Amino acid sequence: MKTRFLLLLAAAWLPSALLAQSYQVTGKVTDRATGEPLPGVNVALLNTTQGTVTDVDGSFVLPNLAAQSYRIGFSFIGYKTQALVVRVPQEGELTPALESDVIGLDAVVVTGQGLEVAKRRLSTNVSTIGRAQIERSPATRLDQLLQAQLPNAQIRLNTSQPGATSMIRSRGVVSAAVSATPVIYVDGVRMDNLNTAATLSLNTSGNRHNGDATGSVADIPLENIDRIEYISGGAATTLYGSDAANGVIQIFTRRGGAGTTRVSLETNVGAETPTTDFYYFDRTADLLFRDGLYQQYRLAMDGGNQNFGYSFSGSFLDTEGTRIHRQNANRRYDFRTSFKAKPNAKITYLSSFGFSNSRFSRVRNGNAGGYTGLWFAEAGQSAPGFGFNNRLDDLNEEEYGRVAEFVSKAEALQNYGGNTNRFQTSQSLEFTPLPQLRLKGTAGLDFRSSSEKGIETNEYLIHTKVVAANTENRGRISRYERRFAGLTLEATAQHTANWRDFSFISTLGSQLFRNEDNQVELTGEDLREGSQLVSDASVRSGRDLRLQVVNYGIYAQENVGFREKYYLEFGLRADGNSAFGANIGLQTYPKVGLSYILSEEGFMQRIPFLSSAKLRANYGVAGNFPPPFANERTTGFSPFLNASTARFGQYGNPDLRPEKTYTFEAGTDLSLANDRFSVGFTYYHATTRDALLWVPLAPSIGEPVQLQNVGKILNRGVEIAANFAVINNQNLTLRLNASLNTLHNRVLSTGGTAPFAINGFSARTVQSLVAEGQEMGVIRGSRATFGPDGTLLESDPVAYIANPLPNTFGNLGLNLAYQSRLTFFATADYQTGAQQHSFDRQFRFNHGLDEPRVPAKALADAGNSRNALWLNVTNVFVESTDYLKVRLVGVNYSLPPKWHGKIVKGIEVGFTAVNPFNFAASSFDPEVDHSGSRDPDPNSLTGTAQNGASVGGFNYSTSSPNRQWLGNVRIRF
Repeated sequence: MKTRFLLLLAAAWLPSALLAQSYQVTGKVTDRATGEPLPGVNVALLNTTQGTVTDVDGSFVLPNLAAQSYRIGFSFIGYKTQALVVRVPQEGELTPALESDVIGLDAVVVTGQGLEVAKRRLSTNVSTIGRAQIERSPATRLDQLLQAQLPNAQIRLNTSQPGATSMIRSRGVVSAAVSATPVIYVDGVRMDNLNTAATLSLNTSGNRHNGDATGSVADIPLENIDRIEYISGGAATTLYGSDAANGVIQIFTRRGGAGTTRVSLETNVGAETPTTDFYYFDRTADLLFRDGLYQQYRLAMDGGNQNFGYSFSGSFLDTEGTRIHRQNANRRYDFRTSFKAKPNAKITYLSSFGFSNSRFSRVRNGNAGGYTGLWFAEAGQSAPGFGFNNRLDDLNEEEYGRVAEFVSKAEALQNYGGNTNRFQTSQSLEFTPLPQLRLKGTAGLDFRSSSEKGIETNEYLIHTKVVAANTENRGRISRYERRFAGLTLEATAQHTANWRDFSFISTLGSQLFRNEDNQVELTGEDLREGSQLVSDASVRSGRDLRLQVVNYGIYAQENVGFREKYYLEFGLRADGNSAFGANIGLQTYPKVGLSYILSEEGFMQRIPFLSSAKLRANYGVAGNFPPPFANERTTGFSPFLNASTARFGQYGNPDLRPEKTYTFEAGTDLSLANDRFSVGFTYYHATTRDALLWVPLAPSIGEPVQLQNVGKILNRGVEIAANFAVINNQNLTLRLNASLNTLHNRVLSTGGTAPFAINGFSARTVQSLVAEGQEMGVIRGSRATFGPDGTLLESDPVAYIANPLPNTFGNLGLNLAYQSRLTFFATADYQTGAQQHSFDRQFRFNHGLDEPRVPAKALADAGNSRNALWLNVTNVFVESTDYLKVRLVGVNYSLPPKWHGKIVKGIEVGFTAVNPFNFAASSFDPEVDHSGSRDPDPNSLTGTAQNGASVGGFNYSTSSPNRQWLGNVRIRF
């Protein structure tokens, strides 16, 4: 009886036990062409929330599966998505081999979409930089990393000074009031992207802080990046509303791996050398520059399982710079850590923290006045200002020795520098109540604290002949503090549905960001030698500034697909902003687009050489909001007779609204010959309406200018990006890539406003203007007309003499790999059609040095008075800035496993040269563009327009970005 009972119990229990039994699916993902394992591939059970990523060996495990059939998807940047049907229990290991996808139709992107959407469904173009490209670059700042990597963007570093601003632009200049730098997000959190001088900041280069302003882009932590997405404007940026007319850069960090912990150690060590190609005198390099040591060390680790993943990366950088006495030294610490947790099948928590600390030294340059090294040496100032023979290469050893001794002490006595601390965090929670419904909330903070200090001692001022010998009370100190805090909140919902041949992706979301910027300037006069504090000065003064802006909006988007080849997308964003006028309500930004996968048609599939083809077109609106508080009418206060006296502040504008850029674009993406050749083509036509301009007011109002929406700016052009797999087999691959971008820019209307300067110097010298009918930033100066014999016939003092925007620019790249172990790579960029003015060259002429562009007859007619002639012939010092610059040349080698045993998973060694070659039409470095941002408002606190428009166009005593020669070793455990 007992035995019978036990048998019955076992019979009842056995089916449920079998049903409860769990299984796992294992496998290894490889590259179909090379057979090499692919780490970091996303492996997902389709129509569920379960998934994982492959480890360093390409292996994966999907545990806790019931006995049934599953569709498993495999996706990875640069490869075609693959789906397999697997019956569990599994027989044997899965071995999916992914094919390269040069167009990326199946790639998933986020930027501009709210949540992930496959690129095939998009009518816009999204550029992606993957982990492999990021890892092989020795870049220490974001703009340097992106340089020559984005096919439709131009990025230029304007100086060798550490932490300085750069110039980033793609589809021209859409605003006369706002910088062209794209908005930058890290894990969905908006970053401080200031790429001009702050209103209150250290100035070591004179007018509008040209050439050496400290930018916020330079210290965004680069650690632990998984990929970077970039959209250049138009309909792609519509969902970012009043903040995205210049495009969007979004950085995604690694969220952890799968399996055992992986650790890597990396070092980059080498030399930095000055770029001396463009100096007028051979001895300039010896006077001012030395080779410097460069060293960087990095530790990275990640790991996890299906429910939890973690990732960490930290680095230390120390560079001596190339200026003598280590006056451009830079020391930086970066780290970032990220987590991903799935407490259950429906909830995912994502977290990332990043920190950066940077300390740097600076030297005087450009238009700083008094002594600046390159002005002294290259512009001939050593003669009139300091009594030396300014023909440096003609000096004998004794004369040159005296010059070198003077310069060495003048450089050593300079005491300028700063430090920056930056903390960024992003916290996201994803909830998937149904397989077709996904909810995500993100909250994050970007906090940046910067401090800059400059001290000019009596000894320095005496040595550089600013004050008389034995002076003891002219020392001065200046200190600048800036605190930026940016809060981002965003909530997004995405629903997917299928009905017959139709598919739908519906997105609804809201976003708020709040930026607060506090700045303080403290100055002290009569500073004793050795003092380091403003409080040590006998005469002290200070001023401060507070900027605040809040932007909030909601957005909705629908993407409809039909038979997986026809797609329609449309969306709308509505924004409010604290900088909008009182009479302005919510501002709307619509978009609509079409995408057609032509290669899915049966008649196209019969074309043997066609791999894939996509047609796309869209129309969309994006905006730029006005500067903070520009809408407000204010009262100012000034000291008078030891009391505070009220005065008129800014007039304000209750009708102030964002400037909007309306963009139409159409293009195609083609892949031919089994994906051996691909090309993307886009035509765009972007018109900025209601452009923000400074308009003169009637004298009776009591204020000189008011910011108004009266302008209209046109940018149009073509973007072409091509990739060619010349060789593609298991042993050898050779890939070439190139891009070509054209630009036509015009200020169509200024609403009757007279031309005004946004950069440059005095009206008598040379300025960059906003003028109706001209390119944005057209350069105005004197234009001389000479007769056949060299006679100066006339000089127009207010002529348009140069256009600083290129009409063509692009990138070039090469990647050669042998057996996936030995890799050689190179990148370059170029531009044509732009011009710059060289103040160095104009000063050399004024200071008596040879200048063949000025006819001898014109100089003789001026009584050989160069001072009487030099400002009447400014146009002769304008040159074409066509160039081709090689940015990276490198080689990497992965050692065979037998060389490092089992504990070490891999060892890679390499060598990289940064900025090794320059080819330019100009006598000066065309990249060293003395760009700044001038505030047209006469009531401006400092004359500097923070985050204002800047197009450059001036070469003036600024050092070129350094060359770097770096050895690299990476060890993986």
